[in-house]
Formats: sequence, C-alpha cells, structure tokens
Amino acid sequence: MIRTTTQLLAVFCFIFTSCSTDIEINDPALQTKIDGEIFRSSIKSAVIYEDGTLVISGTAGEKSISFSTSATQVGSYKTSQQTVQKIRFKKDQEEFNSKEGETEGTVNITEIHNNEISGNFYFNNLKDEHGNTTSFSDGWFYKIPLENGVIEEEQEEVTQNINPCLLNASLTALVNGSEMITDNHTAEVFGVENVSIIIKATNQEGEISIVFPSNVTTGKYSLTGSGDYSATYTSLNDKSSALSGTLTITNHDTVAKCISGSFEFETRSGVQISEGIFEFGY
Repeated sequence: MIRTTTQLLAVFCFIFTSCSTDIEINDPALQTKIDGEIFRSSIKSAVIYEDGTLVISGTAGEKSISFSTSATQVGSYKTSQQTVQKIRFKKDQEEFNSKEGETEGTVNITEIHNNEISGNFYFNNLKDEHGNTTSFSDGWFYKIPLENGVIEEEQEEVTQNINPCLLNASLTALVNGSEMITDNHTAEVFGVENVSIIIKATNQEGEISIVFPSNVTTGKYSLTGSGDYSATYTSLNDKSSALSGTLTITNHDTVAKCISGSFEFETRSGVQISEGIFEFGY
C-alpha cells in the first residue's frame, strides 16, 4: 500500500517523538543520530547495482555514512542475517566499519514509489582500527531517488581502453543562468537486457549526469528523474533529479561509440539547467 507524504511524516513523528526539535524533513532526506549527535545529510544517494545490491550513502561536511542491503524490496534487512553489510562512518581522518559477528542492526525499507525509496535503520558497535566504537540510532531515509550503478571491478576494466571521444569529451550548460564548464568527464555502460549509458560531467561547483539507452537514435526525448531518460544535478549542498526536461540527440555513432546532443531540465529542488551541450564517448 502506498502511503501519502502526510502519513509518512506522521509515522516519523510518532517514532521519533518530536519532529520540531530533532528532525528536519527535506525532500529527499537522510538523517540519523551518531552517538546521540544529529547527522543530517546534505548529499545523499541510493544506488542499485547489477547484482541487486542497494547502497545508501550520505555526506555532511567532513562526515559520511554508507550501508548496503542485499536486495531492493520493501522489507527488513539485518546484520545477523548478513542482508545488511559494509556499514561505514567516516569523520575527518577517522573511519568506523561494521564487523561480522560484532555489529548489530537493521534496515527497514518501508516504501518504494516513483523510483524513490524510504525507510529507517539503526546500527550498534561499528569499530575503528583502534577498537573504538560508534553507533547509529533513530536513522531514516525519505524519498531518495534510486540510481543505477556499476560494480567497481567492471568499471576498472572499462577504463583500461578509453574511447578517444571520451578523451575529448565536453559538456557546458547554464545553471540558474550562470555558465558551467566541466573539466572532468566519465561514461559508464550498465544493464543486461535494457543496456543504458550514464554520462557525468563535473567541475568544482557541481555535477550533471544524464542517462539514456545505449541504442538511442537522433531525436528529442523527455527527461525525468528516473527511467530510460533521466538526469540529475549535484551541487556542493544537494543532489536533485530532473522534474522535467528535454534531451536532444544530434549524432550517435554506435560503432565509434561517440554521441553528441543538447539538453535542458528543471530539478525537483528548482534548479534550472539550460542551453546544455555535450559531446561524449563511452
């Protein structure tokens, strides 16, 4: 059953007693208490890998957390059943990790709707290299957009033979009217039956990523926050998927694996991306 936003907020308030003092609801949001201190993530993501693993992560300043579940379905996942693994907390130069047989915790995925995921979690007894411990309590994530990812080992194989079109890749756009010229470019192919390509371009201020099918032909396509044609913009403070937009493919050479086109979209947080132009290899 799909819960409304009001119902979800009511559940969060009931669980955590006081929404006005401890919890700040954003859209999307990720929050927990780490040894009793509130951690509110400014950048958060939920990435599904080809083997079905889900990795949820969040960053706030010099702190970051991440954990993975063995599947992406509504239900409970437990460290005791090894369906929750790779729990990590980084703070400045310190790093705490889960230990098999010692760390205890649960992730409850309560809702997946419109390619967004919500739930709650807690973890006890993460350890650093010196045996110091830390714990997460009252953790929850709300309407984080789901993304596709590739396993690192596969990505390393791809980067051994870099496409010349990727070496000369470029992407420019206007972000709320200000010019964005990117200086770092990556492209990844993922999927088995429905193979897609994700291109990413970054500079010091942000990142633009665009997903489209690997067999896309010239033409215009609608961009959304998920699905076959999707886009996101990440700034230093937040990551937001496209609410609406357009992707225009002007050239796609599937033999040379070179693609070019233009794009524009508005994110869920209200950022306007316009006059986007790209030339990429993959």
